[in-house]
This record gives sequence, C-alpha cells and structure tokens, in this order.
Amino acid sequence: MQNYPNITKLIKQDLQDISPKPIRNFRLIRAKSGVYVYRCLYDGIPAVIKYFEKEDDRREILNYRILARHGIPAIKTLALGKAALVMEDISISEDWRLGVSEDFADADVARSLAQWYFTFHENGSAVPELETLYFEYDRLTEENLKMLIQKLPEAEELFRFVLTHYDRLRELIYKPSFTLTYNDFYWTNFVVRNDKKAAMMFDYNLLGKGYRYSDFRNVCWGISDEARAAFVDEYNRLYFEKHGQTRTEAERVEQSIDDVAGPLFTLFVAFTEQENFPDWAEKYKNEAINGYLLSKAKQLLL
Repeated sequence: MQNYPNITKLIKQDLQDISPKPIRNFRLIRAKSGVYVYRCLYDGIPAVIKYFEKEDDRREILNYRILARHGIPAIKTLALGKAALVMEDISISEDWRLGVSEDFADADVARSLAQWYFTFHENGSAVPELETLYFEYDRLTEENLKMLIQKLPEAEELFRFVLTHYDRLRELIYKPSFTLTYNDFYWTNFVVRNDKKAAMMFDYNLLGKGYRYSDFRNVCWGISDEARAAFVDEYNRLYFEKHGQTRTEAERVEQSIDDVAGPLFTLFVAFTEQENFPDWAEKYKNEAINGYLLSKAKQLLL
C-alpha cells in the first residue's frame, strides 16, 4: 500500500510549525475522501496521525480542543496542527482497547458509554462555540427537499407537505436546547478500558450541536435489548442524580422533531453522499413511500 509521500510531507510541515519533534515510519492505515490515517513514531512514541485535505474536515481538530477545554474524556492527543492531529495508538495501550462488534451486546460497556455520553452532553451544553458548530438539520433546506422529490418521486406528497410547512419545521428544529452531539455512533468509533469501567468515543469529524435524543437514537438503534436498557438506565440515573428530575418532557419534544427531521436528513445523505443507496437508509425510504413519515410530519407540523 502506497504511503502518499506528498501527504506525509505536508503532515511534517504542518506539525513542525508547532513542534520540532521528529515523525518517522509512516504506515498508511486508511485513505478515503481526503482523510489519511497513518501509524507512525512521533518523537519515538508509537502514534496515529490523521491528515485532512478538506477544510471542512479539519473541524475535527477544533473538536479535540473543545473536548479538552471542557473536561470531556477523549483519546490523548500528542499534537494538534492546522490540518493534522497526532493521537496515542490505542492498539498498543496497556489500559484501553478498540471497540469490537460484541460490545453491542455487552451491558457493562453500554453503561460505561452512557457515562461518557452524560458528561459529553452535560459539559457540551456550555461550549461557547456551540452555535457555530456543525448541525445536521441545517442541511434540511428548501432546495434540498426539492432535490429529494427528484430522487424519490414516490414520496413527493411527503416532501411537498414539508415544503408547505417549511417555516414551521425550521422554527421547531431550533426550539429545543442544544448541546454537543456525536452523530456517528458505531463500535469502530469507540474505545473501552480493559476492565470495562470506562469507554469513550473517538473520530470526531461529525461531532456538532444537536439534541441529546438524537444521540440516544443513534446509540440505541443497533445495540442489543440488554445493552440498550443498561445505557438508558445509567444515563437517566446520572441525570436524575445531578438535576433531581427526569428529562421526560424535554425528550418527548426532541423525539417528535427528530422523528421527522432525522429521516429526512438520512435520505438526503443517502441520496447525495453515497455511491449506491445504502442499506441503513432503506427503512426511512420505505417509510417515506408508505406514508408513515407523512403521518409523523402532519402530527408535528399541523
């Protein structure tokens, strides 16, 4: 596998602007859509480097800075440049391991992830940069909804109804309180302490602002019933312990909006950012066609 010598040269230039520490032994792990991931030796220490060609993707570097400033656990970073970041190599850690698919059925791991998400959401609500961060539903523009009519004419009635009530949809989307949201939950994106007493997400390219419920939906969608119950119970326990009340009403409001905006956003991504229509969006495609999403949209917007 080639190492893209032009990219490794750019990495060295970027990082040497902030530190003279040597970087050696580049080994490419992944190169996709302008994001390059390498293992290397950074000042003699095994590390992982991510380099971002696109300006939009470089928000991940800012996201690591935000997490560090607000006491949110994250993989240790060794250097943060303008286009590249260096982090510890979890594959050789004595304390942590990378997530595995079996973790989706592990209640202990789910409880530890709930603890991370709770801290992430609680501390994330006070982030000064929150208003400027990526927000998935900003992409639900009138232009993009019209595009969906062209992509999925079988669901034209749904999209035209949403367009007719577009101002109301936008008003509702911005009504709940925002916090940091992860938006990209999967077992390949978290690490687990060897004793399972802690876990945390990494790969923060899609981190932004949003609703707590949206993260709940992403986490609970793919894990086992036992793990889901453990995650929800632990998160709710921590919330009640801190605030002396539940999130029942706030979550109901967030869910009613997310039940409409979430599928619309998913369809937009599936039709515009994927080479072939992905399996993970088939559910929402079917619900758009069979009238289920239209029914939800009417409940929300009328």
